[in-house]
Formats: sequence, C-alpha cells, structure tokens
Amino acid sequence: MAQDEDVLAARAGDREAFGRLYRRYSRAVFLELAARLRARHDAEDALQATFLAAWTNLPRLRRPSRFVGWLFTIARNKARDQLRRSTPRMVLVGSSDELLTPPTGRDGGVEGLRELVAGLQPRSRAIVLLRAVEGWSAEEVAAAQQISASSVRRCYAKAIEHLRKGLQRDDKEHRTPRRNQL
Repeated sequence: MAQDEDVLAARAGDREAFGRLYRRYSRAVFLELAARLRARHDAEDALQATFLAAWTNLPRLRRPSRFVGWLFTIARNKARDQLRRSTPRMVLVGSSDELLTPPTGRDGGVEGLRELVAGLQPRSRAIVLLRAVEGWSAEEVAAAQQISASSVRRCYAKAIEHLRKGLQRDDKEHRTPRRNQL
C-alpha cells in the first residue's frame, strides 16, 4: 500500500513522502477540525499544529497501517487544546457548505443547512463532512474516528435524517402563510 510506504519513508525523514501524506489527508483533517472548532482560522491553525506534531512524532508510530487513526487522534487533541485557549465561534467551512447544498429553489436553503450542520454534535458533524464532502467510505471514516464502520453508518444515517427533517421543517415554515399575511 502506498500510504504505508509513504509513512515508512516519512518516518525515516523523507519530506517528499510526508508531503504526499499531507496532500492526501490535509483536507479531511481540516474538515474534522472545522467540525469541532467551527472557526476557519482556528481550524487552519490546528491543521498546521496537527501536521507539525505528526512530523515530529512520526518516528514513534509503530504501525504504519494505523497512520490515519493516529493522525486524526492528534487532530482531535489539537482541537481540544484550541478550544481550551479560545471560545468557539459560529463559522462553518465555506467551500464545504456549497458541496452540501440541497437542491432547493429558495434562497435560505444554504443558510438553513449551514445552521443545521453546525448544530450537530462534533463527531456527527465530522462524519457527515468526511462522508458527504470528502466521499470517504464508512470504513475510512471509522479508521480516522477510531470507531466501527457500523457506528459510522448509524451516526451518518441519524445525522442525515436530522438534517432532512430540519430542512423539511424549515421549508414548511417558509411556505405556510401566517394569518396576518392573508
């Protein structure tokens, strides 16, 4: 597997191999961090801290096949550190929001979805972003989150159902005229 080879090479000091790992996983790690921190600049800071810690501690990683889970554990720890230092802000990832936009005809759809996604628990938000935006399989998300694939599928299904109901509720509120509007 190319990932294992890159991990072994990076562990031996190969910066190009580490660069390939960064390119392969940085967006997914960023989505995980954005799901937890909600502020883009905090997620960007934590992303850099995550990969710096990964580079520094890579010689300690014994099993290259566990690299993704190890990397996401570092990311979650960096997010926790960031939350301790600052108060969370209500800003969600910009470009990922457009990818999650449902096909609706009204203008409030994106904002409504953004609010609903922001309201999910951090782990659920991360799972939704990794599955829906990054296109990761349940098994890939499970490795990153260090939970079972069936737990990922269950969490994803519940989160999507929550988002669907929220959008339907929001849509009904916009379509139902109020008495004073009649």
